[in-house]
Amino acid sequence: MMSRWASRAAIGTTVLVMLSACGGNGSSGTEGNLQQGIDESAYNNEPVTLMFYNHNAGILSQADLDALLAPVKAKYPNITAQFVADTTLDKMITAEQLPDVILTSNYYLHDLLQQNIGIDLSGMIKQHNVDLGKLEPEAVNLLKKFGSDGEIYGIPYAMNYGVMVYNKDLFDRFAVPYPKDNMTWDEVIELARQVTKSEQGMQYVGLSIGDPQVMSRAYSLPVVDDTQTKAVLTSDPYKKIFGMYERLYGIPGIVDANKKYNYGIDDFLKEQKVAMYPYWIANLTTRLPQLQEAGKNFNWDVVSFPSFSDKPGLGREIDFHMAMITPTSQNKEAAFAAIQTLITEESQRAMNKGIRLTILNDPELKKQFSSDTKLYEGKNLAGIFSVKPAPLPAATEYDTKMYSFLKEAVKSMVTESKDVNTVLREAEEKGNNHILEVSKQ
Repeated sequence: MMSRWASRAAIGTTVLVMLSACGGNGSSGTEGNLQQGIDESAYNNEPVTLMFYNHNAGILSQADLDALLAPVKAKYPNITAQFVADTTLDKMITAEQLPDVILTSNYYLHDLLQQNIGIDLSGMIKQHNVDLGKLEPEAVNLLKKFGSDGEIYGIPYAMNYGVMVYNKDLFDRFAVPYPKDNMTWDEVIELARQVTKSEQGMQYVGLSIGDPQVMSRAYSLPVVDDTQTKAVLTSDPYKKIFGMYERLYGIPGIVDANKKYNYGIDDFLKEQKVAMYPYWIANLTTRLPQLQEAGKNFNWDVVSFPSFSDKPGLGREIDFHMAMITPTSQNKEAAFAAIQTLITEESQRAMNKGIRLTILNDPELKKQFSSDTKLYEGKNLAGIFSVKPAPLPAATEYDTKMYSFLKEAVKSMVTESKDVNTVLREAEEKGNNHILEVSKQ
């Protein structure tokens, strides 16, 4: 029986076959060439409208898209970019109306390829001498893992970076030294113990880590074995991570009377009752203006994302935004011209001054991130780049489900007082059952 991914891929192939017959600008009109890549001729600057769809890349409106593509509009005035709204990718596949470009992140690339949506851009990259060597190395390394024969399925254009933001007011209140760059998780948990206190009816929480994949992905841990036939959630590294959660939640005051143990960004920014919060720099950057507008600004700063003691110098996992061209696009040359423009030095410098961190492997440029917004003026922004992004294992179709089992394991540990070995064994059993169910579909 066809698997759920294979069935969705079949739908994508149907779209591909039907639309490829239409021909179009630069298209060969054959399914094979559409799947393999792009007619390697340059965009001829004729008027063209490109449809862009946001798939979890933080482009939420036409205004957002226009801001991102301002350098493209300046270089190619005949390219009009239109934001696709009020629909989903599944609906577009069913309606046989895919956009020209999908903006997404590496986290979702595996699923998109399973739906037969991406095309290989390596030919165009070579044809136009696009230098991927100037980009963040780990981003390029991860992208290459998705192609067994050198295929490149997208152009990375913006980095995300792990960061730990902390409330200096709380550390001052309890006379505790501030966090520092390059701390280990063990050191952070012990520091959290010192600022987890109750005062005047308010319980302050020293640290909230979030769901288990925050740590497991930073530790570069897979959720299944190399054959993707067995869950691997009871390994020593997983036991190490869950042991850290156990120590954290054992601090009096972290788990409240209602068994709440996981605190969100609003608890840090709005309620201001969490002292340290590991987060993404892109997400933090978009939230800070709201904090100022609400008149709730406070004394905060950032340090590098904590490392594991046996993986010094590595922070949160690699995460970047990228642009993919769909196989059914009738304007592939124009689409490539547009997304190629996003990684020129001029475009990257302009982007980096706003709210999107450069993908260029340029440490000095990264230190200028968001300089136009002045959100990090006087902050330890440079410190967050003192660690490198951790590499990721190969993505699989089971990742999301396995992470949900790990999340349930943490909950069982906290709310039912189960030990680490028990909750991980239960999570692995759920994982193996899930793999078995999928294999039967």
